[in-house]
Amino acid sequence: PEPVQTWSEETGTPAAPAPEPTPAPVTGWQPGYYVKVNVTANTVTVYTSDDEGNYSQPYMAMVCSTGTATPTSGVYTLGWRAEWQPLFGGVYGQFVTQIDGNILFHSVPYTEFGNRGSLEYWEFDLLGTSASMGCIRLQVCDASWIYYNRDDIVAVEFYCSPDPGPLGKPTAPLISDNERCRNWDPTDPNPYNPWLQPDPEPTPEPIPIPTPTPEPT
Repeated sequence: PEPVQTWSEETGTPAAPAPEPTPAPVTGWQPGYYVKVNVTANTVTVYTSDDEGNYSQPYMAMVCSTGTATPTSGVYTLGWRAEWQPLFGGVYGQFVTQIDGNILFHSVPYTEFGNRGSLEYWEFDLLGTSASMGCIRLQVCDASWIYYNRDDIVAVEFYCSPDPGPLGKPTAPLISDNERCRNWDPTDPNPYNPWLQPDPEPTPEPIPIPTPTPEPT
């Protein structure tokens, strides 16, 4: 709006317009989450607001895999998301959320689109190390949390530190040796996930039936 024009009583000329009031800074608790990606430690830490409006309260931590093209600094706002998305290298990600350009949050890659039982289990075993081309790989439980909470995440910040963060660095299980289950992410809640099924009962060894000794004639 136009500033209000006033007159100077002393000179009879227009006085300088009154300055616009400076808005008061936002204070107090703020909703949502602030996500920090520690590229060096391969850890994601989620923060919530404190009573002064600073996102300083550690809420949860995730183990991840970053890569050579991962940003090492900067603050970004999340973009589009997709439950399944083709990735570089002819593989596919589940629970994909865009950070910036081709840098995404997503699960460990799968070899078949939409097939939760086609996990690259050898790549899952690399979680916690730098193993991607640049995206942030996560367990399904963590990738889905970001996917479903996208609208409540105010920003994602990248930084580098040997200190994983206030909640430490979680670990992911090593799954390659489990041939029955390894094609699935252990944290996938799908009811067909074999990690959620009890181990099958072992087949009992057959009990041999003794051959009767023929009676002498």
